[in-house]
Amino acid sequence: MHNKPLLACTLATLLSGLAAQAPAPRAPVSLPPSAAEAPQSDATDAAILHQSRQQLGARHSGTFFEQVQFDQPRASGPLWALGSAWKASFDANGTTVIPFFGSTAPQNFPVHLRLAQATVGGEPLRLVTEAPQRRDTSVHTSHGSVTEVIDTHLDTLEQSFVFETLPNRGAIAVEVRIDSELQAQPIANGVRFANEFGHVDYTKAIAIDQQGQRLPLEIVWTGTAAHMEIPASFVANAKLPIVLDPVLSYWYGLGSSSTQLQHDSDVATIQAPGLNGRTLIVWQRQFSSTDQDCFGVMFDNNLGLVQTDFTIDFTGEDWLKVAVAGSNYAQNFLVTAEIRVGTTWFIGGRLIAADAVLGNLFDIERDGVIGVPGNSFAPDVGSDPYFGVGRYCVVFMKRPNIFSNADTIYYKQVSTAGTLVTASPVLVDTNASGVDHPSISKSCGQSNGLPAQWLLSWQRTWPNAPNDQEVHGRFVSWNGAIVGNTFGIATSVAEESKPSSSSPIDSNGTRYWPVAFEVAQSLGQPRDILCRLMRADGTSQGSFTASNGASGTDEREPSCDSDGTRFVVAMTTSAGSPQGVEAATVAYLPATSSFRIEERSQLSTTFLESFGPCSVVAEFSGGSSMSPRYFISFTERNTNTFRLAAFGGWTGNANFFSYRPSQCGNLPISASGSSAIGQTVTVTVGGSGFRGTLLGFPAHVPFNAGCSCWFGVDPSITYGNPFVWTVPNNPAYVGLPLAVQGWSFSGSQCLGMIDLSDTVDFTIR
Repeated sequence: MHNKPLLACTLATLLSGLAAQAPAPRAPVSLPPSAAEAPQSDATDAAILHQSRQQLGARHSGTFFEQVQFDQPRASGPLWALGSAWKASFDANGTTVIPFFGSTAPQNFPVHLRLAQATVGGEPLRLVTEAPQRRDTSVHTSHGSVTEVIDTHLDTLEQSFVFETLPNRGAIAVEVRIDSELQAQPIANGVRFANEFGHVDYTKAIAIDQQGQRLPLEIVWTGTAAHMEIPASFVANAKLPIVLDPVLSYWYGLGSSSTQLQHDSDVATIQAPGLNGRTLIVWQRQFSSTDQDCFGVMFDNNLGLVQTDFTIDFTGEDWLKVAVAGSNYAQNFLVTAEIRVGTTWFIGGRLIAADAVLGNLFDIERDGVIGVPGNSFAPDVGSDPYFGVGRYCVVFMKRPNIFSNADTIYYKQVSTAGTLVTASPVLVDTNASGVDHPSISKSCGQSNGLPAQWLLSWQRTWPNAPNDQEVHGRFVSWNGAIVGNTFGIATSVAEESKPSSSSPIDSNGTRYWPVAFEVAQSLGQPRDILCRLMRADGTSQGSFTASNGASGTDEREPSCDSDGTRFVVAMTTSAGSPQGVEAATVAYLPATSSFRIEERSQLSTTFLESFGPCSVVAEFSGGSSMSPRYFISFTERNTNTFRLAAFGGWTGNANFFSYRPSQCGNLPISASGSSAIGQTVTVTVGGSGFRGTLLGFPAHVPFNAGCSCWFGVDPSITYGNPFVWTVPNNPAYVGLPLAVQGWSFSGSQCLGMIDLSDTVDFTIR
């Protein structure tokens, strides 16, 4: 700093603590029974699956980054910076610093600083302010004859006023106007801005010239500005530049050392050829009660870290709900949010590339800017898994205002380049009694000759007694066309709420959409999670209780997604305190029109921890490829951290295969891959010469050809070498035992020419 011609003011953040954690009559509901549990696998398989989840699970503490973060969400908006316990914006109107007074502070308490006047020898300098420009870690703002420079550090902002020339060698006076709703009061060496949540001090001004000469200065608070003056006697003998250093210190009187509160995560995936896929988790971080920020961490699909703790929004805007979906074609993600500015709530979005590079923030629906009148809330977003041009679909809710008399559900489509397909939203449902909690499938599914559609679902209040909550739905085509009419998903007199729409599943040439929701017999009663399978015509194919149904257990906040064949329902569960999270993999069996739980897991890791809401996404959501793996994010409330778990994980574990000693001769055999439906089994016979494989059911059949060899497969079908087989993506095959054995006509054990290998046994998962 001291080698530049300037007048500088240092804004140091001296941290001393952290935030405190501080219709007509209807029939009563009758819950269907829980889906039949799958037979218990043997101890070895159970241990393998548990180990797989533990190895692939990622825990994220949301610790602070190691350098100041910069962002300019809107191309024409202010530049923002984020430090350890402060955030600041820079524009032509000055610098606004927002100290962190704790996540439970009722609102932000910004301090706005603006160069109001600079004089030399009593002559005012003409100030013409231009837009701030970032240069590495500094922000430069030209005021004409004075350039303001703010150097940023994690815990310090150094404000400097650079004078390239002086009109004379008279006294230099600077007035920095400081505006804040914090109460100003003079203190030793400066001024304090304070309330019951903390205070900010502006103190200790010192003049320094290039030769290192120093002179302590007084800061005079005029009632609107901090006035500092370097006397003419110092200026006359000083060698330029001259530095003026008042210190801005942040203190907040809180008893806890906890960091900013973090909650409400969402997760999405894309297939990224050559990059091992991408998985993005996003969440809210609470700067104050009226300022939620948005952060993200990106992994590959083996949960290898790609980019940690990058900011999606840290401005003074309040991001109250975040949701994310991914586009395979565009290789990017769309993060949407309900954003509050003053008394206006609107829907905004930002694109994030596969390398975690952010695009500009853009308005999706905003009163007076784009769309229809009214405040907008609670967005959710779905994507198209097609590896061609597709769209994002954003569903949201609007509240009544002077232009309308009913709550409404709308949707809009957004291109993968971040532009709106249409300016006006499409109306889905309107209800004077109220609608809320809109949800959309993570993806509309591959077409495969079947309708590529999102299922929209939402909560609606029944207009008559008992004024309970219901769940309704409607379909939207991949191209944005609304399909059919609104239909009831759950319309009994029970409390049915908070739906979660899944990507579609395909079974025997028919497409279905699962949807999970809460059910309670009445308000305040323990809830269960019901899952219903919807047809393309809006009727129900069947339903089951996805929660375990234990008496007194309250199960809620479901999240649901599908890989195109099976689907996973995740939920929060508790019987008092603490609360845990649970996930169940479910298959629909069309032959019996029934549901089967393939796997159920408590995702919590300790009875001392309390876990928050889940968000689940299939690795290849909607069946664009075959994989039984899912990613589930959830909050550890007590430790204020997140977990991202790989659930299922049946992808390439060699322990899917066992070997029976049926070798006759010296013919080796090996197996790899996964025997889960939709996955690939590869069996290779070693040695040389003419070789092949036999596929069938496990057996023990003597060869009876003048040797002691025996077949481990019966009946059998002959295949080549290696044997490569993609297991049909059909849950009806789960549990089927199969076997593969190798043979060679260049051996010697039987008839002087035939050798047989050991037998590989496996069961379809």
